[in-house]
Amino acid sequence: MATTIKAVTFNNYTKPSGYVLADLPKPTIEGPDDVLIKVHAASINPADVKRAYGVLRIFDPDKFPARIGCDLAGVIEAVGEGVEEFKIGDEIFVRLAEAERGAFQEYVVASAKTIALKPTNLTFEEAASLPGAALTTLQALLTVKGGLQGKTVFVTGGLSGTGSAACQLAKNVFGAGKVITTVSTAKVGLVAKYLGEGVVDEIIDYKTSDPRKTIPKGSLDMVYDTVAEALSFLPLVKRGGWIVSIICLPSGPNLRGLFPNIPGWFGKFLDIAFNIAQYRAKLYGVNYDSIVLVPKKEELFDLKRWCEEGKLRPVVGKVVSFSDFEEVKKACTEIYDAKGVTGKTVIKIVE
Repeated sequence: MATTIKAVTFNNYTKPSGYVLADLPKPTIEGPDDVLIKVHAASINPADVKRAYGVLRIFDPDKFPARIGCDLAGVIEAVGEGVEEFKIGDEIFVRLAEAERGAFQEYVVASAKTIALKPTNLTFEEAASLPGAALTTLQALLTVKGGLQGKTVFVTGGLSGTGSAACQLAKNVFGAGKVITTVSTAKVGLVAKYLGEGVVDEIIDYKTSDPRKTIPKGSLDMVYDTVAEALSFLPLVKRGGWIVSIICLPSGPNLRGLFPNIPGWFGKFLDIAFNIAQYRAKLYGVNYDSIVLVPKKEELFDLKRWCEEGKLRPVVGKVVSFSDFEEVKKACTEIYDAKGVTGKTVIKIVE
């Protein structure tokens, strides 16, 4: 039995061109709640490649060589003595905890408290594309007090990983009455193909139309911001409506939900910026929040159910082979450079 595995790592903070395909010791179960997972597929998130570049070094520095990736799907190969919910051979998907990072490798150990059974109607590649994007979106939509039933929701970037999840969850799960989204000219005809007929009610080609001029003022109940332009949409939102960003600076408490040890000064800086944004929103009578994903196992099981019910379908725009490391680095570079890829990019680890 092999004692080493292949893993994508970085030896200093770097762009994807500096990633290394390393031989690491095969991880082993150490705690009673641990499971050993043979990784079949992993998806690339902007946060993965930005972290490898060092954007979090101020409050969560890495130890080198550092591993990459949090979203994966695979098969359980071994379980700790305290694991009762899962067994060897179970197909699972997971958003790894920060301390467990390392989805871009052949095997990984995770806590059974963080994983869920893979949706039965999805491939490993499709399942691996879901956790980060869909969980982030779910938590953002849950932020809106009073729910979204019958309301009008504007989602920026409707064919991005988070945007595609937001359109579907808003309409199919939360019961939004109208979903509006933006895509580029080349993608207008792909919205119904990827998201399903009737999910998006209005498509705005942002290459030819400015949504700030296209959408009537005071007509939106919620804006789901994926492009860091949250406050520019304030005039479009009804009084009492919501803007929720997944990319603008969060509050200190929100970030501490994922990184408990951030320095006090940095938390205060975030709070000042966040409070200014909230104040600007209040001038319009609008609620504002910016969230940081804190993975919850029960929400993964929600995603599994909605996928199996046909309410949520993953959008996988590209699949690259783990065996072609140059293609892996190229795919990571596209995500780093925000090239506007469709859906999620996935690394297929088991051929």
